[in-house]
Amino acid sequence: MKLSKGKKHTLWLAGGFLLLACIFQFALIGYQTIVLLCLGLSLYSLLWSLLPYRWFHRLLAGAAVVGVLVIAVIEVPIVAASRGDEQADAPYVIVLGAGVNGDVPSLSLQNRLLAAQRWLTNHPDSKAILSGGQGSGENISEAQCMYQWLTQYGIAGERLLLEDQSRSTRENFKYSAALLQADNGGALPDQVAVISSEYHLYRASLLAEQAGIHMIGVPAKTTLPVLRINYFLREAAAVGRLWVFGY
Repeated sequence: MKLSKGKKHTLWLAGGFLLLACIFQFALIGYQTIVLLCLGLSLYSLLWSLLPYRWFHRLLAGAAVVGVLVIAVIEVPIVAASRGDEQADAPYVIVLGAGVNGDVPSLSLQNRLLAAQRWLTNHPDSKAILSGGQGSGENISEAQCMYQWLTQYGIAGERLLLEDQSRSTRENFKYSAALLQADNGGALPDQVAVISSEYHLYRASLLAEQAGIHMIGVPAKTTLPVLRINYFLREAAAVGRLWVFGY
């Protein structure tokens, strides 16, 4: 069967998206959301080419429009919160953990640590709660990794409190709130600075509120632009789940 020029182009497009998915999956680290997006676009192009019924194309186009609109609506507060809040003095800052490769901070965690170092240098009277447990592939907890990095780069150890039991952002705030109360005479401070990746600040603010923490968002910029796009897209799924299911 001879393929039309348009169908050939669509098939080439499907192959291109599949190739991109393979590159991001096997040649790079940390781009799982982009991998899934490329696979989805490859399947979409393939279906468009192999099932050339007008009603089916309308269905596919409608689904694509709805999907883009849903993602756009969710991304609005995520992007707005990514700029952070106006800087103000706070007696405590919570640094939310990210992955550790063995005992070395991942790129996301390095970005957060650089922001934490700047904050603690500019706010010499504040203390930090380093929040993050130990996950798969990590030889030490995220909290311990952050402690080692910050003390190596000039932050006094007595200013750092370790919360090394949490496995999620919700637990980050739950266990950090207990540490805050213990160190602050039994009460939560009026406001607490929270350092996390810029894409994560909106969801963090919702979970901080649930834990009774009045949060000042301090963004840690993700240094690689394509990785930033990957995490903003992934965050939309996490925020959507939080909106719908509450977790």
